[in-house]
Amino acid sequence: MELVHQRDAAAHRRLASLRMTAHDADGREVLALDVDPAREIFDLGAALSERPEERLMVLFDARYDERVFPYRPHQYAYLHPRGATDAPLYYAVNATLGGVPDRIGATNINNVETYVFRPRAFAERYSVMLGNVSRFAAAQAQLIAYYGTERVGHQIELPPKAHVEAMVAADLEGIRLSRVETKAPFRLATYVVGRRAESGHLVLFDHLFTYVK
Repeated sequence: MELVHQRDAAAHRRLASLRMTAHDADGREVLALDVDPAREIFDLGAALSERPEERLMVLFDARYDERVFPYRPHQYAYLHPRGATDAPLYYAVNATLGGVPDRIGATNINNVETYVFRPRAFAERYSVMLGNVSRFAAAQAQLIAYYGTERVGHQIELPPKAHVEAMVAADLEGIRLSRVETKAPFRLATYVVGRRAESGHLVLFDHLFTYVK
């Protein structure tokens, strides 16, 4: 993971602390590391290489010197499966806040995110990853896939720090997947994923875009 601070060449020196935690699918913390804030690149694969879990949600708690604002610090990463010949995928790390007291017990849909697909297919298997970064509040989320005028909905419950990968059909009766949407009481970590059918190699890894919160 490489930390990049836009518009300020010296901003990387204003990162006060960086703590990484990893959580299994049920939300249990399985790894915690304090990362030297002077490091610009962090090899996440090396840190997690000994873990047996199939999927982990990794959280970065980044604390900044207040002088870095009003510019929003930007973190991004390159994703490259070991042994794959495909080029690494660039993606922006999802900035997410959760678990604030007024969200506990919330039942209203306060956050809606969406992702629109290009008309021409470039992946053969799609899924959406959802993670609840809240410390205290469970999330009742909706995942909706759109195929032209048709829609297919899924209900997903996520305890604190839990995460799931929900498969989404690439087409419905010959009509291609055009959009996915998530709805939740507060913001979740959400990514849309595309893989090649035979190799399973990633060709798409991107966060959904918030348009209601």
